Amino acid sequence: MFSMRKIILPLIMLSLGALPLYAPAQDTSALWGKKYAEVKSSLLAAGWVLAPVAEDETPMTKDYPEITCGSGAMAICSVGFKRDKTTLALVVEPIENTLVVTGEY
Repeated sequence: MFSMRKIILPLIMLSLGALPLYAPAQDTSALWGKKYAEVKSSLLAAGWVLAPVAEDETPMTKDYPEITCGSGAMAICSVGFKRDKTTLALVVEPIENTLVVTGEY
């Protein structure tokens, strides 16, 4: 018997363009170019959890303390998610005053 959650969750993720994260083949390229807030919501709804941030890492913003940035000329800002034994690390950039997912590493 299907619960409403099993029906509604894929529909929400499809509308956000995050269905590949729900499917077994986890192609994250569908998330690139999307607003981080939407990506975060869809990942959390799909059972992912935020990866812990190390004490020595500096948050990118107060609103999203899970996004941290490296230092130096080639530094990137990233956020980690975990589900079961899988880890996902996304690159996040501020574009036109909006945090956007721009890749994975």
